[in-house]
Amino acid sequence: MGAIGAGGTLRRSHAAALTALAALLLLLLARQAPAPPPRPRPALAVPVAADVMPPSQPLADTTKLEASKIEPSKIESTVRIVPHAGTSVRNVTAAPSAAPTAATPRRDPRVVLTRDLYVAGHEQPHPELCPALGAHLRLLILVTSAPSHSIARDAVRLTWGHYAARRDVALAFVLGSPQESMRAALEAEDALYGDLVIGRSFDSYSNLTLKTLSMLEWADTYCPRVPRLLKTDDDMFINVPRLLRFVSTHENVTRTIWGKVVRKSLPKRTMKSKYYVSPLQFPGKVFPDFATGPAYLLTSDAIRPLLEAAPNEPYLRLEDVFITGVLGARLGMKRQHVAEFYNKKVAAHPCAVQRGIAIHMVQYHEQFDLWRKLLDGKTKCAS
Repeated sequence: MGAIGAGGTLRRSHAAALTALAALLLLLLARQAPAPPPRPRPALAVPVAADVMPPSQPLADTTKLEASKIEPSKIESTVRIVPHAGTSVRNVTAAPSAAPTAATPRRDPRVVLTRDLYVAGHEQPHPELCPALGAHLRLLILVTSAPSHSIARDAVRLTWGHYAARRDVALAFVLGSPQESMRAALEAEDALYGDLVIGRSFDSYSNLTLKTLSMLEWADTYCPRVPRLLKTDDDMFINVPRLLRFVSTHENVTRTIWGKVVRKSLPKRTMKSKYYVSPLQFPGKVFPDFATGPAYLLTSDAIRPLLEAAPNEPYLRLEDVFITGVLGARLGMKRQHVAEFYNKKVAAHPCAVQRGIAIHMVQYHEQFDLWRKLLDGKTKCAS
């Protein structure tokens, strides 16, 4: 029994020693094995436009349009930019920037600059609408319009747009690039009237800033000698005679924007608002003073500085805030309030029509009633 017990004890001690040796070898092998390569991190998705962000994106600081109120074409329009003729449609992403230096601070990759979206140039620009580069004009009226608004354009042509027959007034409609299904109708309309200026950025509500820049580019290129430019919309009624009187009394003014000026307006930070503005697009708490978009008047020397300043600013789809507010303030331009720019719907009384310069929210059939009241020679209005 003693011998057998001694042998069992010896065998157990050998087994324990072998087990310890094996564990030591495994530990040494584990220390010498190379570490597994780190898993690559997913690249940060850059929004293709300042108001579009995929629902899964955790960085929710860009404008999100309420899906229930936006048609698919309007969502597409913020990402589809039509290039110059002869080139393919490009994917709109934030352009890669050079390595930051001490003079150029690092750019937040979530911020989309205006230069990342705007495509210069015009289809059939009609330079003949501004003879002699505008040297003999007193006023250029550019009306922003949607491709489908042919009835509204006809109403303008048949009413207050008649003043474009004067040699000192020119008028054109400015559109964004339309869907292919609209092209034939627009070509026929332009063949008849020759007053459609079509830019190269896709036409949509979210691209109104791009359309306004296209308008300014056209004026700077084909009508740089005109003294005054009125930007307005196709649902506006413009009292052109009163506007020309206003122009005459402000002939020597420079670097100025006139209109219905809004002061100390706060950005809408709720995504449910149609006018939502992300802090990435505008980080300030209060907008600069701006002239509301339905109609505002610019001195011609304001046009090129606005165009030159726009590319380096974060894209903001509120065109009036961006053009007349953000850029106007940065350039030190004067924004002057003019009470005659109603820029709202008013009572259709002959005196109200005759006293004002710009009336908003006018449907195409209402243009004719306001036109009749503007020309009314019977009603006596206090001066």
